[in-house]
Amino acid sequence: MLRHNKSLWRRMFISCLLIAGLAPAYAADAPVSDSVDDLDPGYIPSQENPVIRTMPSADPLAQSPSDPAAGATAVPAAAAVKHSREMIARELPAGISPHYLNELATLYAVRNNAPMWPDREAVRHFQQQIAEVSLSGVQPQFLAWTQWLTRPDVSAMGRDIILSDAMMGYLQFVTGVGQRGEQWLYGDRSYKLSSPPVIDIQRWQQAVDGGNLAAFIRLLEPQHPQYAKMHQALKTMLTDITPWPQLNGKESLRPGQLSDDIPALREILKRSGMLNGQTPTPLPTADSVPADPRTPPPVTESQQSVMVGPAADSLTPSASTADPVVVATVDVQDKVYTAELVEAVKRFQTWQGLGADGIIGRQTRNWLNVPPQTRVTLLALNIQRLRLLNNQGNTGILVNIPNYSLVYYHEGNEILSSKVIVGRPSRKTPLMRSALSNVVLNPPWNVPTSLVRNDIVPKAMRDPSYLVRNDFTVLSGWSNDAQVIDPYSINWNMVSPAHFPYRLRQAPGPKSALGRYKFNMPSSDAIYLHDTPNHNLFNNDMRALSSGCVRVNKAADLANMLLQDAGWGNARISGVLKEGNTTFVPIRHRIPVNLFYLTAWVADDGKPQFRTDIYNYDSTVKKGAEGLPQAQRLLQ
Repeated sequence: MLRHNKSLWRRMFISCLLIAGLAPAYAADAPVSDSVDDLDPGYIPSQENPVIRTMPSADPLAQSPSDPAAGATAVPAAAAVKHSREMIARELPAGISPHYLNELATLYAVRNNAPMWPDREAVRHFQQQIAEVSLSGVQPQFLAWTQWLTRPDVSAMGRDIILSDAMMGYLQFVTGVGQRGEQWLYGDRSYKLSSPPVIDIQRWQQAVDGGNLAAFIRLLEPQHPQYAKMHQALKTMLTDITPWPQLNGKESLRPGQLSDDIPALREILKRSGMLNGQTPTPLPTADSVPADPRTPPPVTESQQSVMVGPAADSLTPSASTADPVVVATVDVQDKVYTAELVEAVKRFQTWQGLGADGIIGRQTRNWLNVPPQTRVTLLALNIQRLRLLNNQGNTGILVNIPNYSLVYYHEGNEILSSKVIVGRPSRKTPLMRSALSNVVLNPPWNVPTSLVRNDIVPKAMRDPSYLVRNDFTVLSGWSNDAQVIDPYSINWNMVSPAHFPYRLRQAPGPKSALGRYKFNMPSSDAIYLHDTPNHNLFNNDMRALSSGCVRVNKAADLANMLLQDAGWGNARISGVLKEGNTTFVPIRHRIPVNLFYLTAWVADDGKPQFRTDIYNYDSTVKKGAEGLPQAQRLLQ
């Protein structure tokens, strides 16, 4: 009973806030606060987002409603709210219950139950945006909204109510994702729906009354250059509704070999645009082609599993489907893995971030078996992740973890691109935003306690000379006056990995795990960029190998650029490196660093790129795939 009363009190409180917040929105001269920020110029839903800019006063959404009569609306009485609730119940068919019923009753009562969605263009764009969130799988209620909107028994006013219900949830998502995106977009659990900030509801209502709803909705989509490309790629892939062929073989397929999988392989390469360097057929515009009533086939669990659970060291072959789109009876010559197919496979491997050797091994086969419908859900999830990327594009270092890549931008121009090594699945590199503070030449390595316990002490217990051979110094503690301890004086029978009371520091030099350069940045997880003495590992396709920090293949080039900017010449840099002394060089202008995680995007050539989900962050797309038929209809 107490819980029920608390829930009722909360709903009444929210309704009061709505009424108090919406009443000024209908005043002809009601000012709109311009202190609300967003990821990009234009609209931001709330004060919660830490990566923000102020809304320009020229924004059409920041103007007062154009209809002076809007100010005539009074605060609705309880009877009016009750009447609105009855209207909502009457207009919706059985099985549809709005999540934000109480808030909607107040909103429609304020408007005398007038529709909020008369703008067909606004409806089209909004339905596409919620369809993309539905496909991402981050919140199952979006799947419910897409299903309701595609039901044939919903009246025009019923659709209006469902759209308004979905807008409430979408405003909460857009509002909160900047602050909570790492939990919402990289976790395996759905976040909890709640009411959006009142000020965002107020802006929505002002857009409705001012005839700016379509523009308002445009500003809710990810404000990143990749969005339009990824949105178009998603729509293009949704047009491929023919069942996807599968490669059933288990052994590696090499050039010139015979295989029963060749007909299916040829079909896959042709349809993915890789054969003869083709590009997939572009999607016609919505104005030139009638709606296609067909729906894509459901994506099986085996097809999904390739994408959502492949840690770098645990990819497993995909199960084959029972409906391959190939003819069973073919000529022997059609089973040869020809040079033409090899070149197409190399293009495909590059498309997936794999080594382009033309050999169809386990990873390449797994990716070849992934149907367009699964790729659609991956694009949808990564579209939402664009909301976390700072789109200033001036100067900064971007590290895409699953792509094992670093790009350094200076004044908007790419000046360095490098391979990187990131944390292995058991020791993930965290998502983070920071800024470089200094470059360290000849850095010593104070070994983190976790590595001391898990990696080094077990080796030292077997052979104490391991520490001496690898230039480790044993110190009595972490204070500045800690004493040096002779490793041979330690009674190794009396210590254990879990109880090792000493600190380990590796001296600068050719054996140092940090190499010759370290790039410091504030981090609660003690994460930084650094060089490495072992550059052979950068030749691996899968480079999730470190203990969390990011190893940079072109660390010397990056250091030289930063040091030159700090006033250091080549002679000075070379001299310090040769002397071997540890030297800290402050960076004049802090360089922003963003460690992010995108497993799908669109390259400059227009082709979507996909990467293996090394940390199993893409698991929500399994839920998103359930709504493919409905999402396809809304995305037309």
